[in-house]
Amino acid sequence: MFLYITGWIGWAGRSYLQFTKKTDKPNENEIIINVPVAVGMMSASFLWPLAAWKELVSGELLVPGNEVTVSPR
Repeated sequence: MFLYITGWIGWAGRSYLQFTKKTDKPNENEIIINVPVAVGMMSASFLWPLAAWKELVSGELLVPGNEVTVSPR
């Protein structure tokens, strides 16, 4: 149950951040939370395991290895 609830909160937060990137003022929407949108994201994220599986299968969830920043060693 703990993993489900933490995943639900994380998926809703991830969805909200993806939403804010598409707005005119993304930094402002991260600081001042748009409550109606956030509640909608929480409601939509109730079935987050299915959404995560769909994104994993379609390739949207993970980025290619060449886009991952690696610090020089």
